[in-house]
Amino acid sequence: MAPLPTMVDTEERLILIVDDNPVGLDVLSNLLAGAGFEVAAAIDGPTAIELAQRDAPALILLDVRLPGIDGFEVCRRLKADPATARIAVIFMTALVDVESRIHGLSLGAVDFITKPFHDEEILARVRTQMELHLLTKHLVEENAVRAAAESALASATRELERRVNERTADLGRALGEIERAKGQLSELNEELRKSNQALVREAEHREEALRELTERLSLELAERERADQQRALLREEIIAVQRATLVEMSTPLIPITDRIMVMPIIGAMNEERAEQLLETALRGVHAHGANVVIIDVTGLKAMDAKVADSLMKTSSALRLLGAHAVITGIRPALARTLLASSADLASIVTRGTLEGGIAYALERSGGAESLLRSR
Repeated sequence: MAPLPTMVDTEERLILIVDDNPVGLDVLSNLLAGAGFEVAAAIDGPTAIELAQRDAPALILLDVRLPGIDGFEVCRRLKADPATARIAVIFMTALVDVESRIHGLSLGAVDFITKPFHDEEILARVRTQMELHLLTKHLVEENAVRAAAESALASATRELERRVNERTADLGRALGEIERAKGQLSELNEELRKSNQALVREAEHREEALRELTERLSLELAERERADQQRALLREEIIAVQRATLVEMSTPLIPITDRIMVMPIIGAMNEERAEQLLETALRGVHAHGANVVIIDVTGLKAMDAKVADSLMKTSSALRLLGAHAVITGIRPALARTLLASSADLASIVTRGTLEGGIAYALERSGGAESLLRSR
């Protein structure tokens, strides 16, 4: 797979990895260093907070389970400190429950990476966050420049008003001199005419300055509106990527060989997820040309009659594409649910374990030699 494009320069490559497992820390550090990032490491929460305050990394990969204070508390303290609140945090965890993910996101984390890791997934997520970090930094710098320009413009306006006020005061003093020196009326009239001409020029200059100010303000407002639209589009893209990632993670399709794919089902199953299962299986078979899909339900918590019917529906749909479904890991409770459903059990291939399903699939697809060729 070709590396993703990146906007990150050498000054914005520092990533802090926090993990109490030396092996996992070493593997992840080597992966990111090999991708061109600067890497710092910590094995506990206090050290991670100290390094974040000192070095200000662009991104923190934070393990949830740490000795002492856990990753959630470390994230909370980082986000509570203005000096580290802007640092993006990605949690690394084996937890897959929704409550843990919601809790982590509510603390300010931008993403989750589930253990065990996949190198390409980690690099894609890290590069995405590093690019977002750089874009955010550029926006902050642009806003600072805009604020400085607005301040300078306000100062110029105040100076212009001061000069106009001074000129007006001068005119008042000139009129007073006319009243006090009527004998010199002609000279004073000439002086008044000159003063009026100067005032007209000043008024013209002020009008021109106000016109330029109005034009600049219009341009700045238009630029700000474009920036707001770009931020809104960026948020929508991030939400779409995260939503697609969650759907892919809920029903992963893992190729074993070029003809065999495994789909492990873990956690709770409902009708919506069953539909995702069907869609993912059909897309995978069509894209890879697989002829056997092993649906492993070892990690499935429970199954009702509707979910059982959906599994049978998936099996039937795969047969229409010329592939076979093998259901593995069926426990007694799940077996009773299948017996109680209206499915044609005679057309279903089942095995007690995932290993048994893989053995069946290899036999049907040409034996172990196929597996060796695919590697």
